[in-house]
Amino acid sequence: MIKEGHFGSAEAFCLMLVMLTTRVFYSSPLALIKDLGTAAWYGTLLSCAVSLIFFGLLYLLMKRFPNQDLYQVYETVTGKIISKLLILIFSFYFLYYAAINVREFTAILKAYSMPYTPVSILIFVFLLVVIAMTYVGLEGIVRVSYIFFYFIMCGLAMLLLLAIPAYDFNNLYPLFGYGLKETIKIGVLRSSAYDEIVILAIIINSIYGLKTFKRVGFYSLILAGLIISVTLACILAAFEYTAASEQLSGLFQLSRIIYYSRFFQRIEAIFLFIWVFASVITVSMAFYLAVSSYCRAFKIKNHRPLLFPFAALAFMVAFIPRNIGEVFEIHVHFLRQDSFSIMYLIPLLVLIFALILGKKGGKAIE
Repeated sequence: MIKEGHFGSAEAFCLMLVMLTTRVFYSSPLALIKDLGTAAWYGTLLSCAVSLIFFGLLYLLMKRFPNQDLYQVYETVTGKIISKLLILIFSFYFLYYAAINVREFTAILKAYSMPYTPVSILIFVFLLVVIAMTYVGLEGIVRVSYIFFYFIMCGLAMLLLLAIPAYDFNNLYPLFGYGLKETIKIGVLRSSAYDEIVILAIIINSIYGLKTFKRVGFYSLILAGLIISVTLACILAAFEYTAASEQLSGLFQLSRIIYYSRFFQRIEAIFLFIWVFASVITVSMAFYLAVSSYCRAFKIKNHRPLLFPFAALAFMVAFIPRNIGEVFEIHVHFLRQDSFSIMYLIPLLVLIFALILGKKGGKAIE
């Protein structure tokens, strides 16, 4: 087994909050506003509430096996062969997650900042940084996220506060958007947007067990939901839902309209700074999990020889979408709305099997 090290609840909280909120820098606000209109800002809170329910069920599963991580629970409940298949599914999903996030990042970067740079060059450079981060291992990625967490969150808060003169909160009306029924439907389906919380169950042995797992999971989900909700409300207040649903990155556009004088305007550099670091941390963590999950499935003790092969795979997967439309309409849509079939449904089925078979991993502790 790979030696992943240990870190405390503060570091785990910073990592999860960065991963859960990074999507606000991408096209997620565009998609949510397009689907829900003016109800997008509280529709995401419904998604967060559904994710909290799933996390509670995940906690019940981990509580039955207090000394095991999620992959070990799979092996205990389903056996070696099926558990290997489930772990490989997670490995391939995390590889896909990392690749599509890189493609989405480079697509938006090319559209706004580097229109003449080939996408392949941007992806290649990004993956080199990801390889360097992953080479250090899980503990190194977590420490980096802890360091840059404060810059990312302070930068996001600064952008939202500086844009206050542009807000007109009458743009949040009508409150029910396209209808309460549609808001509930999309809100429940988009609970996948918070499914990174399952990562905590995979690395639970590195965060000193159930007590930290429960505390970090619930707090990071709640705070992430509030941050995303406030950000969506600010984007809607600044642009109205018709214009906001047409922008690749609402936050980038928000940073461009900030103007106080001829000496204080066009502060996109702040946005790019926090966006790049949040993206690198998120993709590096997903890429590490793809490699480490593969190693767990085949009992490989050193993940480093696999970094370049997996990076080559990620590079190829990133070019599966033939154009920017496919990136957002198909692949990003799957990650934000349909991935619960992997991240939530598989642990839930394992919990059901564990209850039916009466399997436990020992005395549950807090």
